Amino acid sequence: MLICQCFPMYDVIMCALANLCCSLLLFSAASNRIIKDPHFERLPCMHKGTYADDCIVNRVEQHKCYIVATCDRDLKRRIRKIPGVPIMYITRHRYSIERMPDDYGAPKL
Repeated sequence: MLICQCFPMYDVIMCALANLCCSLLLFSAASNRIIKDPHFERLPCMHKGTYADDCIVNRVEQHKCYIVATCDRDLKRRIRKIPGVPIMYITRHRYSIERMPDDYGAPKL
């Protein structure tokens, strides 16, 4: 019997961290905890500026191996146009993942 402990890893792009730091100036303790957390892997960005939505959409279009977690309605609309990318969000204090359409490779139940 193999017993091990698993820790989730989260990929965060640097421009999203910059947006987080700018928006959480009032909550600097929370933003510092997120920035220093070793479970967040920082992915470098190759663009200028700090607008994270464009960077997320471009990265997901290039590599469709991500699950995008967001509660932003505009970003969800843009991600839904990309086939094969699931979206995670919080609803009623629970995590939810949108089911992919059958046309895009969702498993049949």
